[in-house]
Amino acid sequence: MLAASPVPEAMDTLSGAVLVSSYKQVLDINRIASPVTGVTLEQMETRGIDDIKKLSSIVPNLHIPDYGSSMTSSIYLRGFGSRIDNPVIGLYIDDIPVMNKNAYDTGLYDIGSAMLLRGPQSTLYGRNSMCGVLSLNTLSPETFRGSRVALEYGTANSVLARLSLYPGAGIGLSVAYRHTDGFYMNTYDNEYVDRSDALNIRFRVWKQLRRDLVFENILSASLTDQGGYPYREYDPDSGILAAVAYNDPCHYRRLDVSEGLKFKYMSRNWTLSSVTSLQFLADEMLMDQDFTTRSMFTLEQTQLEGTVTQELILKPEGGWRKPWWNWQTGFFAFAKYNDMSAPVRFKKDGIDELILANANKGLQSVFGDGAALMLQENEFDITSDFGITVAGAALYHESYFTVGRWTLTAGLRLDYEWSGMDYDSRSLIHYSIRLPFMTTDYQPCECLYQGWEENSYLEVMPKVSALYDFGKVKLFATFSEGYKSGGFNTQIFSDIVQNRLMSALMEKSPVKLPESSIGADDTVYKPERSLNVEIGTRYSFNKGRHSFAGTASIYSIMCVNQQITVFPSGNSTGRMMANAGNSRSIGAEAEFAYSFENFGLTASYGFCDARFTNYNDGLADYKGKRIPYSPAHTLNARVQYRWDISNDYFRSITAGVEVSALGKIWWDEANTLSQPFYAVLGADVRGHFKWFDVFLRGENLTDSRHSVFYFKSVGKSFFQISKPLRLTVGLAVSL
Repeated sequence: MLAASPVPEAMDTLSGAVLVSSYKQVLDINRIASPVTGVTLEQMETRGIDDIKKLSSIVPNLHIPDYGSSMTSSIYLRGFGSRIDNPVIGLYIDDIPVMNKNAYDTGLYDIGSAMLLRGPQSTLYGRNSMCGVLSLNTLSPETFRGSRVALEYGTANSVLARLSLYPGAGIGLSVAYRHTDGFYMNTYDNEYVDRSDALNIRFRVWKQLRRDLVFENILSASLTDQGGYPYREYDPDSGILAAVAYNDPCHYRRLDVSEGLKFKYMSRNWTLSSVTSLQFLADEMLMDQDFTTRSMFTLEQTQLEGTVTQELILKPEGGWRKPWWNWQTGFFAFAKYNDMSAPVRFKKDGIDELILANANKGLQSVFGDGAALMLQENEFDITSDFGITVAGAALYHESYFTVGRWTLTAGLRLDYEWSGMDYDSRSLIHYSIRLPFMTTDYQPCECLYQGWEENSYLEVMPKVSALYDFGKVKLFATFSEGYKSGGFNTQIFSDIVQNRLMSALMEKSPVKLPESSIGADDTVYKPERSLNVEIGTRYSFNKGRHSFAGTASIYSIMCVNQQITVFPSGNSTGRMMANAGNSRSIGAEAEFAYSFENFGLTASYGFCDARFTNYNDGLADYKGKRIPYSPAHTLNARVQYRWDISNDYFRSITAGVEVSALGKIWWDEANTLSQPFYAVLGADVRGHFKWFDVFLRGENLTDSRHSVFYFKSVGKSFFQISKPLRLTVGLAVSL
């Protein structure tokens, strides 16, 4: 029987374990001219890495803050990132692209290996891989047989139950459930705001249909139901941070389903791989958007999104593949439609402060204290409905040349994307004007803001790299381009309609009312583009009982039309993405792993200096200022030791201690607020028995209380503080 094409082995830089590469991985990891961090299943389970946010503790210059809810999976790498909409790294699970960032924050269970390639990967992966790609490979029934069961219990009644069945015959099933009561108390009602329940299911089938054709089907689903948003108001004058206290309910609920169909056809001279996916996401976010005990306004956002993707990858085999030349050519296409609704409900205090206060100030300046604009409603909605369609197609090619000790790579991608948004925002209120000489009856005032916006752009993304192999030492250099998609600012429509309501009332009023500066031009933002230059080295050796592997690199990134999340000036209710002009990021990264017999030491460090080179928002010039939300330094170090025991049933004990640190993080473009450098301590101990393990794990053992997020709403500042000390005990059974 004809065997499948050999999969290149990739050595994990942290442990030396073999990782299985994806369909697109042609080169051995040691011949890739980009820094790569790999993590194995054993490492993730030992260190409690059960979502992608925890990967940021070990990858240089990666920061995925744990705040808000699972919807707010913001990712920052090498100084760039975004809080909303498109990410700066692509996520692939078993070669299937995750097309909605809202689904990035999902449980990591039965992940056989995880690899993060840093630097632009746009030639092979296209949109939204401007700073890197995270590739996750789940356990495959092709290579794994057995059953796995795990139970964990920890602080805040946190529970994890996991069951995996791989009985053979190419079938695998994984089910995981986790719950927590929460860590943040809302002092308004003495309830925890961040309780959470999540269920993950994956069913995977692998089958060799005939000697030259392999089939695989991967069906996965996740269900999330959680609270969130433990934001605390900050008084900049006194420096006091208030307790979490708000009066309206908040939650986030999500159903995410992905169906992936993979074929690999292997002829004598070439291999053709096909990856097709159907993805469905339905979620709902309910938020007390002022985050105070006052009745200001709330937001309820719902999405129903369906996506289809198709990728074809052609690689040479046999006579087509030369000793000095290897290559791959691919085609990728996708289409998705999002039916979104995002009504903002104005309540009594919000009406009084955001609408009536400004209007009555103008009236009373002319007609005296008795003049007033009055609304009949104590509450009213600004309703916004959207139909957003995005579609794209791409052709790409990479060639790999081997010339003596040189490995040269050249690639090019042609990527076209089109997006359109059908929007319908509206509101109806009834108003009356009271003047010293008259009072009008309540009259309707209706505002409609309807229309269509669209975007399209063509991207050409080249990549060239070179690697020279000295043996134990390898030097590499890369030049590449990347881009992050543009999009639409759906969360600013409430401000636009509010502005139009004020304008409509202004026409009825004897005086002029102040108008907002937000308009139709703010509903669209352009793609973000970057040029990346990087040089680095790898070094490894194995001598006797000693082994070492390390990577170090320096990089420079020039970015144009950088996307920044901004809040309109004044008492605005929305937020929006804006193209901030130009910026640059320079930095360095290093990571290594050393082992001697049963002793292991790993460490990673990242330095990043990311600044605006041209950004003026009309109110201030931020040239030379640090880009907010991305840390200047990241650091991780772990020491681990295993004691072997000469017993068939009780085999060994493994203990580890690690420290993760990062900072300084600037919270605003003006660089007036920041989180200083801080460190978090963790430790774990694990007993290895014949059929099971028992373990104890501690996180944030020093109970560090640092800021993980900052934002402004209605002119007020808010922070979220880190989770407290947490302990977890567990049992893991493998049969």
